[in-house]
Amino acid sequence: MILDDLPLAVCCHHSGDIDKDSIEIAILSSAESENIIQLKTGVFFREVLAGCACSDDPSQAISYENGYCELHIKFDKDADKLEIVSQ
Repeated sequence: MILDDLPLAVCCHHSGDIDKDSIEIAILSSAESENIIQLKTGVFFREVLAGCACSDDPSQAISYENGYCELHIKFDKDADKLEIVSQ
C-alpha cells in the first residue's frame, strides 16, 4: 500500500501535501468476525506548508503543521477486499 491509497488529504487543512516520512499509525480498536476484520486507526502526520522565500533561501520557505486523521479499515476475507474510509 502506498500513501496515495490512504484518504489522508481530506484531513488536511491547507495544502494537502503530506510529509511521507512523518506518518505514524496507532490502532485505536479492532474487531474480527469469521469473515471481516475491522480496525479503527489514528494517523499522525505533518502537512507541508509552502510559503514565501522572502529571504531568497528556499529552504526557509517550507514549514509544517501537525495533522491527525482517523481511518476505519475493513477487510473482507471472503471477497479479499480492503476498504479504507476517513472519519
